[in-house]
Amino acid sequence: MNFESIAGVVTWLVARRLVTLSHVAQPDEVGQITMANNNKVPLQGVIFSLSAGILWGIVPIFITLIGATDPYEIVAQRALWSAVILLGLCMANKTMRVLWQILQSPRLLLQFLIATGFLTLNWCIYVYAVQSEQVVAAAFGYFIYPLCTVLLSVIFLGEQLDRWAWVAITLVFLGVIAKATIIMALPWVSLMLAGSFSLYAVIRKQMNQDPVHGLFVETLILMPFVAGYLIWLYANGTSPFFGGGLVNFALAVTAGIITVVPLILFHKGNRALTMTMASLIFYSNPTTQLLIGVLLFGELFTHTDLVAFSLIWTGILVYFISRRHIARVPAPNI
Repeated sequence: MNFESIAGVVTWLVARRLVTLSHVAQPDEVGQITMANNNKVPLQGVIFSLSAGILWGIVPIFITLIGATDPYEIVAQRALWSAVILLGLCMANKTMRVLWQILQSPRLLLQFLIATGFLTLNWCIYVYAVQSEQVVAAAFGYFIYPLCTVLLSVIFLGEQLDRWAWVAITLVFLGVIAKATIIMALPWVSLMLAGSFSLYAVIRKQMNQDPVHGLFVETLILMPFVAGYLIWLYANGTSPFFGGGLVNFALAVTAGIITVVPLILFHKGNRALTMTMASLIFYSNPTTQLLIGVLLFGELFTHTDLVAFSLIWTGILVYFISRRHIARVPAPNI
């Protein structure tokens, strides 16, 4: 059985289990899980999370299309145009007053500052991974992310996990060890991507802020650094829009769009679902990335990768198969 067949089978099994779960439980207003009938499926939250994962999965194609040699410029453009788009959304929804209240809260600002740091780190590492032809490594990191998020939820949010969840987490951990020991190196790109985004997701989940408002505050925090960097590019004779020209300017604006839309969907999904459910659905992201890396970018999928990813996928299946029991366990009240 080749790689495409394995990936297809795993994706089908996960999707089938997700459909089953969506007819089993849904989050109520205080974040607890209650048994639901077939007419009360948290379909909107499932669609939000699934869409976010798939959209993020195709981002490598856009980054390759840009062809910029400086990953920091891509990050800067994403932040700049995200801020512009989010400001427009806030003004259109007439919620600037709410933003002002957030900016007047030292506690919220500190939380946003920490969250923004993790998000920016994740962006930088991801762009570096794509430009250095490590899309498979990036996909590996996002396969680790959901279970890493569950671990952080146990530590910081007080979630309760049963033995099957721990079995799944152990299998994922063994997959990471397998890749690290076989290639005689630590897959730092994968671990940093998973760790930074997990911390960001858990912090934002705990804050429970509106996605648009929260993202605008995050991009606002980045603006002094973004403006300084773009001014520095211009001062050194480089056009701050991927080399200048109408096409490159359009690509810069698009960078903001492909950043804002998935993030809004991601946070909406996390708010509508429990962290467990949202994390499960997030596997649509690394599956899409992995397929693109191998099938479109021609990256190698070696026996080493097969061993590591087999352990990861086994953990994923164990996690999905055991979710019917977990769905009856109350989620933490955040």
